[in-house]
Amino acid sequence: MTTGLSHQNAINKQASEYVVRLYSGELTSKEEERIISWCEENDAHQTAFDQALALWDASVELSPHVGWRQKLEKRFYSMRYLAASIFVFMFCFMLFTKNTHIDTSPQNQLPSTYRTAIGEISSVGLADGSTISLNTNTQIKVEFNEEQRELWLQTGEAFFDIAKDPSRPFLIHTGTKTVRVVGTKFNIKLSQAGFDIAVAEGVVAVEESASSTDKQAEKSQQVFLEAGAIASFNDSNAIIAKKNEVTVEKAQSWRTGYLRFDDERLEKVIASFNRYRSKKIEIDQKLANLRISGVFKLSDGDAILTALEATLPIEAQIEKERIILLKK
Repeated sequence: MTTGLSHQNAINKQASEYVVRLYSGELTSKEEERIISWCEENDAHQTAFDQALALWDASVELSPHVGWRQKLEKRFYSMRYLAASIFVFMFCFMLFTKNTHIDTSPQNQLPSTYRTAIGEISSVGLADGSTISLNTNTQIKVEFNEEQRELWLQTGEAFFDIAKDPSRPFLIHTGTKTVRVVGTKFNIKLSQAGFDIAVAEGVVAVEESASSTDKQAEKSQQVFLEAGAIASFNDSNAIIAKKNEVTVEKAQSWRTGYLRFDDERLEKVIASFNRYRSKKIEIDQKLANLRISGVFKLSDGDAILTALEATLPIEAQIEKERIILLKK
């Protein structure tokens, strides 16, 4: 009895070794012939081999309903193919992770540039929870580190909704000036002379750029603007208007897709519209001081022409590259 069990154990052990060899991916043709011959010697070998295959199949959830010889041949090539595929995949994965590793934590955001085309309005969500709305033809660059959050307004106009983070101020660079905030909402529009700022919420500090080495002098030159403040800055001067929440709201009306004017000079109104148009509008200087009020939808760029011709002594002359407003 003991001898019979030992003999069966030896058969089972040999069957198991053959199956392990089969799945090694290194089975040679001679080894394959040896396995086939061993299985054909008697039914006990065949049964042990099938049981070993079934056990292996169950462990890797593969189908056992294939003839063992077919299985042997199929698995031999399949395992080689699988091994090669895994190797290629791992190699590609290592290359990918090596070349694309990015620390996306709010503390360390790699420099990113965002821009809009003429007539386009877009919003950008930053890693710290801040949201930046970009007006037409605008470009910004953003860079975060563990000490501060920095943004460069390079062209155009943007509305800033800055997430609060007392440990890391948010610095907005506009040429020679820097706007320092912790958590607030405001609009900045670059101009030929400098920039205009309208504060909708909280407090901002406008100071000289960090290129200055006299930090004490920088602090003494800080200009604080509270909610409702409107101001214009150039290299050497600042003009701060009396608090006016209506004016602040109007300064950011572009975010809703509309422009609003209240008794504005026509020349200024046309300049505002031209920021959103590829085909610019030119105006006869005889018409520059006419006044106009109204709300205009930005997506309907020619609506302003219809309104002007209907309300003012104006005629629009449409050419291929431009539109000229003439006195009727």
